[in-house]
Amino acid sequence: MPEHDSTDDKHGIPPLDLRFWAKERGLRGKTYPLVCHSLDAAAAALVLWNEYLSPGLRDTIASSMETDEEHAGHCIAFWAGLHDIGKLTREFQQQIAIDLSAYPGEELSGEQRSHAAATGKWLPFALPSLGYPNGGLVTGLVAQMLGGHHGTFHPHPSFQSRNPLAEFGFSSPHWEKQRHALLHAVFDATGRPTPPDMLDGPTASVVCGLVILADWLVSQEDFLLERLTSLPADGSASALRAHFETSLRRIPSLLDAAGLRPITVPPATFTESFPHLSKPNGLQASLAKHLPCLCTGPGLVLITAPMGEGKTEAAYHVADLLGKATGRPGRFLALPTMATADQMHTRLKEYARYRVENTDLPRSSTLALLHSMAWLNPDYAPADLPGVSKVLSNLGHRDPFAATDWLMGRKRGLLAPWAVGTIDQALMAVLRAKHNALRLFGLAGKVVVVDEAHAVDPYMQVLLEQLLRWLGTLDVPVVLLSATLHHSIANSLVKAYLEGARGRRWNRSEPQPVSEVSYPGWLHVDARIGKVTRSSDVDPLPIATTPRKPLEVRLVDVPVKEGALNRSTVLAKELTPLVKQGGCAAIICTTVAEAQGVYDLLSQWFATLGEDAPDLYLLHSRFPNRQRTEITATIVDLFGKEGAQSGRRPTRGAVLVATQVVEQSLDLDVDLMISDLAPVSLLLQRAGRCWRHEHLGIINRPQWAKQPELVVLTPEQNGDADRAPWFPRSWTSVYPLALLQRTYTLLRRRNGAPVQIPEDVQQLVDDVYDDDSLAEDLEADMERMGEELAQRGLARNAVIPDPDDAEDNLNGLTEFSFDVDEHVLATRFGAGSVRVLCYYVDTAGNRWLDPECTVEFPEQGTGREGRFTMADCRDLVARTIPVRMGPWASQLTEDNHPPEAWRESFYLRDLVLIPQRVTDEGAVLPTETGGREWLLDPCKGLIF
Repeated sequence: MPEHDSTDDKHGIPPLDLRFWAKERGLRGKTYPLVCHSLDAAAAALVLWNEYLSPGLRDTIASSMETDEEHAGHCIAFWAGLHDIGKLTREFQQQIAIDLSAYPGEELSGEQRSHAAATGKWLPFALPSLGYPNGGLVTGLVAQMLGGHHGTFHPHPSFQSRNPLAEFGFSSPHWEKQRHALLHAVFDATGRPTPPDMLDGPTASVVCGLVILADWLVSQEDFLLERLTSLPADGSASALRAHFETSLRRIPSLLDAAGLRPITVPPATFTESFPHLSKPNGLQASLAKHLPCLCTGPGLVLITAPMGEGKTEAAYHVADLLGKATGRPGRFLALPTMATADQMHTRLKEYARYRVENTDLPRSSTLALLHSMAWLNPDYAPADLPGVSKVLSNLGHRDPFAATDWLMGRKRGLLAPWAVGTIDQALMAVLRAKHNALRLFGLAGKVVVVDEAHAVDPYMQVLLEQLLRWLGTLDVPVVLLSATLHHSIANSLVKAYLEGARGRRWNRSEPQPVSEVSYPGWLHVDARIGKVTRSSDVDPLPIATTPRKPLEVRLVDVPVKEGALNRSTVLAKELTPLVKQGGCAAIICTTVAEAQGVYDLLSQWFATLGEDAPDLYLLHSRFPNRQRTEITATIVDLFGKEGAQSGRRPTRGAVLVATQVVEQSLDLDVDLMISDLAPVSLLLQRAGRCWRHEHLGIINRPQWAKQPELVVLTPEQNGDADRAPWFPRSWTSVYPLALLQRTYTLLRRRNGAPVQIPEDVQQLVDDVYDDDSLAEDLEADMERMGEELAQRGLARNAVIPDPDDAEDNLNGLTEFSFDVDEHVLATRFGAGSVRVLCYYVDTAGNRWLDPECTVEFPEQGTGREGRFTMADCRDLVARTIPVRMGPWASQLTEDNHPPEAWRESFYLRDLVLIPQRVTDEGAVLPTETGGREWLLDPCKGLIF
C-alpha cells in the first residue's frame, strides 16, 4: 500500500502507513497492520475493563489512579493500544521483506533490542506531548509497564546525551512521525483520555496483566485471519475509528470462547448454600452469625479447627461473604498437593453448579484446575485439545465450567473466573519470574482461599507472607484454613496481610495481631482499619465441635537391625485383631522404600491366610500417574464416607500402606492408624483419618476398635537413656532431626495420656516448637534453626520486593540484584524433580510401553507428519512417574532422552526414559541407569 503524502489537519501529522506490520505468523503469507493490532488491543482492554474485571478490582484500580472508573478504563485502553509501538522501528519491521526506502535512518549497530524494550524507552519522551508530566511518576510507570508486556520489566531509561531519543535509537524524523501518528490514532480512538493524577507500582503491575491478556486475546490466528478480510482502506482517522468500533463489537465473543465470563453466586445463608447439611456445626454457625457484619470490605479470615470439622464448607461461605463485600466474584482455592487439588476441584464444581446464578443458560465460564498434570484429568480437560492457541471454536453443548482450549494454555489458568490449584500457582505470582504480573492480575479480582495453611516449610512461608502483602495492598480478600497451625505462623501471615493493606512494616513496639490462636475458632482482619476480631471477642463461649472420643496415642518401640527398622513383629501384633475380626487400618511410612518394604512384609503374611486375608493396598508418589490416580480413587471410595454409606467399605478387613500423600485433604476413615514418628502436627493430621466419620453413625466398627487409636512407631533406643533419641537417616532426610526428637520427648512425657480433640491440639502444636525443655540435643536444634534461616534467606532473594518498594519502579519484580537463572526459581525448597517414563525392551531389541510387549513404543505421533496429538501426549504422560532430581541425573546417556520427534512436544521433550529388560519368559529385570538400578513393579511402583 503506497505511503500517503497528505497530512491529518487535526494533528498536523501524516496518516499511518498500513504497510507497517505487527503480526505475520500463521497468516498465510499476509501481514496484519500494526495500527490495527494496536486498536484491537485497546478495544480488548476496554471490553475487559467493562465485562471481565470484577467491580471491586475496577474500584481498586480507579481509586489508586485517583479518578473515576470510566476515565480509568479509557486510560488503560489507551495504554494497551501503545504496547507494541516499539515495533515501529527499522529493526523490527525489516524482519520481513518490506520496502522501507521511504523511511531512512535508525540503523542500529550492536545488540538488537526487543520491541517491548523499545516501547518502554520511547514512551517517556512521547507521552508528555499528550499532557503527561515530563519525568513524572505516572509517565515513567506507564512506559515501564508497557515495556514489560512480554513478562519482563526493564529499568527506567537513563541517558547521557542531550539527545536521548537518538541515544536510544529513535533518530529518524520519518520514523518519529509514524510513531506519533500511531500514538494519536490510539489516543483518538480511546476518547483522548487525560492523564490520571496518580499511579502506583502495584496497580501498574496489575494493569500490565490486563494489557497482556488483551494482547493475547487479539493475537489469535483465527481472529487475525477474520479481521484481515475487512482491513481499513487507508490510515485516515475515520477508517481507523471504524476498525476500532468493529473490534469493540467483535471482542466480547473472544471472552465467551475463552471461558472468561464471570461466575457469580447470589447472596445466601449458610443453610441455603448447603441444604444437604442438617444444620451448621458450631464453627460454621459462629461464622455465619458474626461474619456478615464484619465483612464490609477487604480483609482476611483465618479458620482453625480439627480435621473433619467442615472447614471447606465454612470457607465456601466465607468466600461468598467476602466476595460480595468487596465486589470480587472470582475464586482461587490453593491446595498443598495435586491430589488434593483434584478432589477440591470436584467439590467446588458441585458447589458452583448448585449456587451459581443463571445455571440454566449456556455457560461461557471456566472453573479451572491448575497444576502441571491438570490436563490429564478427564473431569477437567477436553477430551482432545486441537491446540491451545485458539479460542474461536464452537462452544456447542459442553459441561458447565469445563475447560476451554485457550485457558489450557501455559500461564493462563489463573485468568479463569474460578480456579482450584496447588498453592504453587499463587506463589509464582511473587517470584521474580516472567509474567508474574499476569498471575497477580489473575488473583486480584478473586477471593483467595489457602487450605492447609500449615503445610508450608520456612521457604514457602516467606513466599506466602509476600503474597499476602501484595494481596493486602490490592484489596484482595483472603481465607486461610488450618487444622494444626503454630501460633507464630498464624501471627506472621496475618501481620504480612496487614502490612500490605496498611502500606508499612509492622512496628515491633506494636502489639502482635495474633497473640494466640483460638482453637477451634476464627479471626477476621479488617484491611482498612487494621482491626483484628477473634471468635472469642464476639462470643465468649467456646465453639461447639463434633463430639469425639479421645485419641489413644501409643509409642511402640521397633527393633533396629543394621540401621533399619524391623517392623515385622510389631505389625503382626498390632494387626492381629484386624486379621481375626476385620476392620480397616492405615500404616504411614516415612519414605517410599519403607512403604514398599512394609507392603512386601504384609503381602507375605497375608498370603498364608488364604481367602480370609485382609485386602492390602499401597499408595505413594512413585506409581505411574494413571495408576496412582486409580489407586487414590479406589481407596477414597472404599475408606471414605461414600463407601461406608453404600456398603463398599471392607468388612473382611483391609490395610492401606502409604506415605505422607494421604495425610492431607483425602476423605478417609480407618479404625486404626499406625504411623512412623513424624512432627506432632503431621501425626495429628494423620490421626484425623482415624474415626473421621464416627459422628455420622454410618460405620460399624469391629469389636477390637474401642476408640480412635494412633500407634506411633519409634526406633528402639538401646543406647544411653540420657542421650538424645536416635532416628534413621531416611527419616532425618525428610524431617528435621530436632523436630523428631522434640515430638518423641513430648509424647513420652505424656506417658500414654489420650489426646483430647480439639482441646489439646493447639497446645501440642505450639509446645513442640516453644517448649525449650524438649530440646535434648542442642546441636540438632541449632541445625534446624540454621536450616530454617537459610531457607528463609533463599526465599527472600527469590521473591519480588514489598509493595511499597515497588511504588515507583517495576524493574525489581523480574530483575535480580545478582546473577541467577530464572529456571532455578521454585515455590518449594529442594523440590526439583523430573518425570520418568519406563519402557520395555524385549530380547530382540524391540521397544514397548507395557511389560506384556503388546503396546508399541511410539517413535512418532499419530498426527499430521508424525506429530504428537494431545491424545498421544496424554497416554504417554499418564505412564510417567515423578522422581526427585539427584546425582543420577548427571549420568544419563542418549538412550535416556526422548526420540527426536518427541522433542517437538512441550509435554514430552523433557521426559527421562528408563528401559526395562524383558526376558523370553516375560520376566522384567532391573536396569542400571544413572548409577542406580530401576525396576517398575506392577504392584509396588518404581523401585530403586
